[in-house]
Amino acid sequence: MRLVLALLTIAGTAVATGAAAQDDDSLGSVYVRASAGYSFVSDWEQDFAYNPDAVFAVAPPTGQTIDNTDGFIFGAALGFDYHDGIRTELEYRYAATEFESVTLADPVLGPTPGAPMNDDIAGHFLMTNFYFDFANDSPFTPFIGGGVGGAFMENENAQRDAVLAYQGRAGFSFAIASGFLADLEYVYTRTNELSFGPDMDDFEPGGPVGPNISNERYESSSAMISLRKHF
Repeated sequence: MRLVLALLTIAGTAVATGAAAQDDDSLGSVYVRASAGYSFVSDWEQDFAYNPDAVFAVAPPTGQTIDNTDGFIFGAALGFDYHDGIRTELEYRYAATEFESVTLADPVLGPTPGAPMNDDIAGHFLMTNFYFDFANDSPFTPFIGGGVGGAFMENENAQRDAVLAYQGRAGFSFAIASGFLADLEYVYTRTNELSFGPDMDDFEPGGPVGPNISNERYESSSAMISLRKHF
C-alpha cells in the first residue's frame, strides 16, 4: 500500500507540475477522460490452505478453479497532455466479471462441481498512466502506454485483497469536435498474486480454520472506448 500511495503522489505532482507549465507558457493542456469497455478475464486456479491445528471429519478441498467469463469496465481519468507526444494521467477504473462455474479440488473425489452461484469478481483500480502519441498527417493518432498502481479486488465470497497492478495499452485517437477526442484502445491488465480469507500468519492454535485462498492473479484483456476533453 505504501508503494501505491507513493505512486499516486508522484502522479499528482506530475499533473500539478504540468498545470503550472500550462499557466506559464501554454505548452500543454489538462484533460479529463471517461471510458467504458468490455473485458475478458482469465480463469482462476486457486490453492486452499488451512490452519494446521484444525481437525476435519472429511478432508476439505485443496483448491478450486473458477471459470470466468467476460464483463464490463467503467473508468475516469485526470491527465495532462504536454503536446510533445507525452501524456500522463491518474485513472480510476471499475471492472466486474461474471463467472460460469466453480470446480473444487477434492482430495478424495477429484474435481467436483461446487454449489452453483450467480456472482462476479469485482475490481477497483487506481493507476498512474503514461502515453506516447505518434502525431502524423492523418486524422488518427496512434498511441502506446502503460501504467502502475493498486488493485482492490473482491471475490465471489465478498472477501477482499489489495495488490500491485500494472498494465499496457495501445490504440488510436481522433478528433470529434473542438477540444474533444475519442480513444479506441486495447488494455492488458495484471496484478500481483491475490490472497483471500485469513492470513497465513493468523493460523495458530485457537485461530481461524481457513481456508486461505491464494496462488492466482487477476489478468484481463479489454477493449475500451474513451471520450477525452482538453481544456
